[in-house]
Amino acid sequence: MSREHVLVTGATGVVGRSAMQYYSEKGYRVTAVSRRQPFNTYGTSWHSLDLSDAEACNKLLSPLTDIVQIVFAALHEEADLQKGWQDKKQIDRNQIMLYNTIEAVAPHAKTLRNVTILQGPKAYGVHVHPIRHGSREDRDEDRSIANFYWTQEDYLKARQQGQDWSWNVLRPGLVIGMSVGGAMNLYGAIGVYAAVLKERGEPLYYPGEGLAIAQSTDADLIAQACEWVLIEPKAKNQCYNFDNGELASLKEHWDVFAKALDMETGEEKPFDFVQGLSGFGEAWETIRRKHDLRSPDIDAFLGQSGQFSNFVLARASRAPTTMSCVKIRRDGFMGTVYTDEMIRKWFKAYQQERLLPAVVA
Repeated sequence: MSREHVLVTGATGVVGRSAMQYYSEKGYRVTAVSRRQPFNTYGTSWHSLDLSDAEACNKLLSPLTDIVQIVFAALHEEADLQKGWQDKKQIDRNQIMLYNTIEAVAPHAKTLRNVTILQGPKAYGVHVHPIRHGSREDRDEDRSIANFYWTQEDYLKARQQGQDWSWNVLRPGLVIGMSVGGAMNLYGAIGVYAAVLKERGEPLYYPGEGLAIAQSTDADLIAQACEWVLIEPKAKNQCYNFDNGELASLKEHWDVFAKALDMETGEEKPFDFVQGLSGFGEAWETIRRKHDLRSPDIDAFLGQSGQFSNFVLARASRAPTTMSCVKIRRDGFMGTVYTDEMIRKWFKAYQQERLLPAVVA
């Protein structure tokens, strides 16, 4: 078992939580940081840290002189999620967070071999306009759209010049995993929506108006890819798209969601997650008490995930847009997962962590 030291930022987010657990269970020593405390640290050394505070970053991170990889999964989002994606304030905040982390670690950790950052389909402008089907790395990026991706990526590449460590940019599709307080947690929002319907004795209505076909990427698969770029020579200084290995429809898998949550599948019934969830507060409190859940109130649990769920479902009636994942497969990363397996796995995990009501066998 490896005892190499990995730094994971954004430990309470969907990606950061999976990375923290994955590296810890693989035997790495893990230092994990985030502003809020994770509901489970998986045996890692966790610290509360505001990455926008350079002094605090230097104080905590500079003494960690044996770090071999930085998995930068930290993310700042504005209150208005979609508007914030092109906002200079959001761009600058995410840039300084990466800068403070690397400048606190890189000059002191002579063992550093890799820094990995996360992007996604917004690199191709999916949040603004239709993108080319099979969008490829280094061919189809839309840098005309303001995006913190570009300031982070350009800084990272420039900072790495002449260094012994490598950089990587990973671009997963629709990220699916588990978190508390994450800004883009689709399954968390669906889980709360389902719990309230179930408490009312209603079936699990499909909340969209179309198939919602997307390339999803399991957060555990992202954690595996982070380790792969650390150890695979071909992966040095590369940007990679990657997904679960298949296109899948939210609507066509809705019966799997219902079974995972021990519910009957309902009819199509459009639901505004922002407005709808705002009225679920009292019902959610009743559910929390009834099932002795560890999850907090709706706002603290889901963050801006209601907004994100609306964004995903608003695209449900449009033709799917896809990224090419040929490059990472050719270079040797073969991790895949079936969508139905992913759905069952994550809702079981939420239930086991007592973040959602347990299903009675």
